[in-house]
Amino acid sequence: MGQIEEIEMQLWEFIDGTCTGAKKERIADFIANDTVWQEKFDELTALQDAIATSMELEQPSMRFSKNVMEAVSNVKIAPATKKYINYNIIKAIAAFFILAIAGTLGYAVVTADWQSSPSTPVLLPGLTKLNFSGLFDSNFFNIVIAVNVILGLLLVDIFLRRRRTQHTS
Repeated sequence: MGQIEEIEMQLWEFIDGTCTGAKKERIADFIANDTVWQEKFDELTALQDAIATSMELEQPSMRFSKNVMEAVSNVKIAPATKKYINYNIIKAIAAFFILAIAGTLGYAVVTADWQSSPSTPVLLPGLTKLNFSGLFDSNFFNIVIAVNVILGLLLVDIFLRRRRTQHTS
């Protein structure tokens, strides 16, 4: 039985035209020379012709498209269940960055040497006396930079995850 089924599978591919050129020639030779192949080929082509002539395509009723459109028009569009942008989170992130900048500026102002000599004309007299080495070597500044880097990486991660889910959906 396995050989007959294999012959039928190859003949169906030949009849449907889905086999390759070399395989098509080989099957045509089998049909021309082998009686088993020729009988199966005649049987399968008769079956396909009977199916093609006896089956009619079903067509929808004349009012089918109107019925569908009426059914669709009765459906209400559901409103969004939640906002896509949570403004409290945006405000919290903005508050953190404002506090971080204000803290850094406050620390710079507190540690600045505000004594200036009148011999050097400067637009902002205390600016030349700022001790930047103390600012950049402090632990506070390093912690602020580390927290900002971590938050920036989290923001990039959230953005990339949303982008990936939008492309897969």
